[in-house]
Amino acid sequence: MSALREQLANMFKKIMAGTVSREEGTMLINHLVKEKPQATVEELAYLIDNPPQNVFPKTIFHTMALTRNKVFFNLMVKSLDHKYEDVSILAAEELAKLRGSEARNVLIEHLSSEVYHVRKASAIALAKGFGADGVDVLKKHILASKEPFYRTTSAHGLLAGGKKGADTVVDLLNSENSNAVQTAAETIEHAAKKLGDDVIPKIIEALMSAGDRKDTLGIVQLLKAAAAFKGRAKNYEQYLSVFSDYPQEQVRAAVSKALMMIKNH
Repeated sequence: MSALREQLANMFKKIMAGTVSREEGTMLINHLVKEKPQATVEELAYLIDNPPQNVFPKTIFHTMALTRNKVFFNLMVKSLDHKYEDVSILAAEELAKLRGSEARNVLIEHLSSEVYHVRKASAIALAKGFGADGVDVLKKHILASKEPFYRTTSAHGLLAGGKKGADTVVDLLNSENSNAVQTAAETIEHAAKKLGDDVIPKIIEALMSAGDRKDTLGIVQLLKAAAAFKGRAKNYEQYLSVFSDYPQEQVRAAVSKALMMIKNH
């Protein structure tokens, strides 16, 4: 073990033990960076992936991030792909705090990561850290992506972005983009308990529009979204019943199940 790695490892052990504060840790890291910038970055990268015993990777990353030193930008980007979700979340949050176009572009790129927790962390960071611009980025990603899993994590990111994000998910119901409609409807289905009754008429409006387009998959998912509101959707049963004689069996089955859920709850 190099002397520098040992020095850092001992410092992180002391932080975990409470004998050294994270603020003191950041001071030491900044001092080391001035003397040996490349070596310090390399050793911290190693320790994040191979932490000393009883030291959490997120503790190492967070202490490093508190330095607010630009020399660690590439390491933060690398940590976004970390195998541990808590490190990915911290990396995404810290990148969002930078609010620069480079950090924003990194998060956008990771919306299409093959790893679920990386996509999720990136989407939430964009929605929370970049305001209306981040919400717009996620909306465009949902409209453009052909991959349902990628669209879903971006939609969940929108919900985490507060009212503006949630309103955007609802707006996507009427986008006439079948993929986006399905993703928005599925997201609303799973979040129905947290959403207000004002969402229901917007689901019905989208359902009628999907019917006009003969968008079978969209119709099915919108019926599921309406059903998720259970008794709260009771005043809209007549609109669902319109699809009871729809040519496709999967739609008729979805209508039957939706009406049953609404009537029995």
